[in-house]
Amino acid sequence: MNNRSTDREISLGRFGKPFGLKGYIYFRYYGDDLETLAKYKGLLISDSLFSVEIENLLKHGQKLTVKIIGIDNRDDAEKFRGKELLILEKDLPSTKLEEYYLFELENLKVVNEENELLGRIDQIMKTGANDVLVVKPLSGSVDKQERLIPFSKDEVIREVDIRRRLVYVKWPKDY
Repeated sequence: MNNRSTDREISLGRFGKPFGLKGYIYFRYYGDDLETLAKYKGLLISDSLFSVEIENLLKHGQKLTVKIIGIDNRDDAEKFRGKELLILEKDLPSTKLEEYYLFELENLKVVNEENELLGRIDQIMKTGANDVLVVKPLSGSVDKQERLIPFSKDEVIREVDIRRRLVYVKWPKDY
């Protein structure tokens, strides 16, 4: 599969400003399954060796707040502002066949329906509507153009083959 170390830190999201007086803080979660987020153990805070566990999650319309065990007031919650909530890759739940985490797409080659190599995935940008693959050219690419390709399954993404390290897209080279 990939040759990365399994102690790689994966960001689950970023803390915002405190919410209320009881230690809740706004949280921009990068995933989509809140039940899984609440179950994670061994979470880390960026720029520290501080390990935390989530006590509670509350949705406020489109916004999410989290309560960390042991953080019981606004001043303590303020210390998390702007920090990332991390998990070690080895602590992520296993994926089923044909499933993958977005970070696993990094460095995979991108090939279009004309079997042209467009480049490799350098990063995945989070946007409001959908994620975007930043595809950078490499030796053997059809050209030297960087591409931003929406990660829209069925419309643009035809197949992700983690084992072969390829992503097949419906994306002409002149886009």
